[in-house]
Amino acid sequence: MKPLDPRLLRYSRSSRGFLITTVAIAIVSAFATIFQALLITNLIMSFFQRHESFSSNRNLVVDLAAIFLVRASLAFITDRVSTAASSKMRSELRNQIMKKTLDSGAVDVQRLGTAGLSVLITKGINNLDGYFAKFLPQLFIATIVPLMVGLTITFRDWKSGLVIICTIPLIPLFGILIGRFTANATAKKWQTLGLLSGYFLDLLSGLTTLKVYGRSKLQGKKLKQVGDDYRSETMKVLKLSFLSSLALELISTLSVALLAVSIGLRLVSGSISLSVGLFILIIAPEVYWPIRQVAGYFHAASDGMAAFEQLFEILDRKDVSGGITLSKIDAITWSQLTVDYPDRSTVHIPSGQISAGSVHGLIGTSGSGKSTLASILLGFSKPTTGEVLISTDQGTFPLSEIELSHWQGRISWLPQEPKFPLGSVAAILKHAKPGALEFELVEALSKVDLDISDLPNGLRTELGTINQPLSQGQLRKIALARVILKPADILILDEPTASVDDVSEEIISKLLDEQRANGKLILLITHRNVMIAGASAVTNMARAR
Repeated sequence: MKPLDPRLLRYSRSSRGFLITTVAIAIVSAFATIFQALLITNLIMSFFQRHESFSSNRNLVVDLAAIFLVRASLAFITDRVSTAASSKMRSELRNQIMKKTLDSGAVDVQRLGTAGLSVLITKGINNLDGYFAKFLPQLFIATIVPLMVGLTITFRDWKSGLVIICTIPLIPLFGILIGRFTANATAKKWQTLGLLSGYFLDLLSGLTTLKVYGRSKLQGKKLKQVGDDYRSETMKVLKLSFLSSLALELISTLSVALLAVSIGLRLVSGSISLSVGLFILIIAPEVYWPIRQVAGYFHAASDGMAAFEQLFEILDRKDVSGGITLSKIDAITWSQLTVDYPDRSTVHIPSGQISAGSVHGLIGTSGSGKSTLASILLGFSKPTTGEVLISTDQGTFPLSEIELSHWQGRISWLPQEPKFPLGSVAAILKHAKPGALEFELVEALSKVDLDISDLPNGLRTELGTINQPLSQGQLRKIALARVILKPADILILDEPTASVDDVSEEIISKLLDEQRANGKLILLITHRNVMIAGASAVTNMARAR
């Protein structure tokens, strides 16, 4: 990534005002630095060369104290403005990333994984604080202050200016060389963190199964190994950071020392006045120090910058907007589809059709493409080959030409593992049907064979908490009640009777018959014979492989 990526200005409005403020502060800081050096030089010359008293130089002392106060205030203002701007810019980027991710369906999840995407949106964006609050302001200071101070030195003594011109490129040169190693090490560290996050998430998801089969201890060893890899990569980055700090500090010190030696020799020969030499020695470190600080802050910002490319890859994706809106859906037809995934074999999906008032069943082994087809119909992913067609009273249209949010609004979806936000059962059900009365919610729960008395606090029972008070079967029934409450034309149900007893399964099967009789288009993914028996058509996904 570039030190200042122009795309940042496009995606974060607050960054523009922040950069203007930073430039203004850097210019004022440069003038304050020059005036401070002049005042110190005049005071030293007055006390030690002209032997003047303190009282006769009181105004100079007051001015110097004022300059110190100005510089301290500028540092404070820079820190406060940078911190506030960093928080706002990260919030803007996070909001846009979330919008892009939600609009694109499961594209980013397929590419990065659930854990990888979560780490990117949370820790990845949080790590940008070092870039926004430290590196970016210092980048402008390191551009403006050394330039203005260097021109001032050159104007006072061109030979000293020549020394600065010859030595100052050494700092960015070594900084770039070390920075390349740091960028590679940070990228490996970020990749290892993604692996650790993904492995940890998979481990938590399957912890119950691992416990049942006595495999949890073996996975603990593997988790420790992945954690040690991340620790090792982190230590490599820290070693490079300390090495670069030492190298750049040494270069800065030697550069100032070289300038001091040349001024000392010229003072002895009388080719430069004491006031000019003293002024240059006082102000010379201000040429090197800001550039040195940029290199130091680069390491603080490297974790965030490692995530920048992934962030911009999502942000640069074209918006999914416009498209056709539908009034009535008669059928959904798909040709033979293929979907390519990284690091796994291609998924083949046989052709099929769902008509209004019918149930289309999908059966097949795990990984045969059942959930992939559901993901395609939901608009979360796109097939590599093949096409999905929507038949309506307006004509037949490809799914890709239909406005995505409108299409998803026509679908009610039950995922294989339902998730709930933090809230009461009533609030979660009302999200599917805003304005629904309490008796409607109770009726919906009753239709899926869940009595209100089975809930610890009735409709006020809290979901989404760590200590979940309900069983998996009860949670699935609540999710199914949410599905039938939503006024949708299409129902996509992934294992709706998993974790429920035979009585509930029979009731849910009859419920689907009612929904089919009401003209709904139902895609049913299941392994249960009772549910398959009621389907209008059945596709065995394993036959396409």
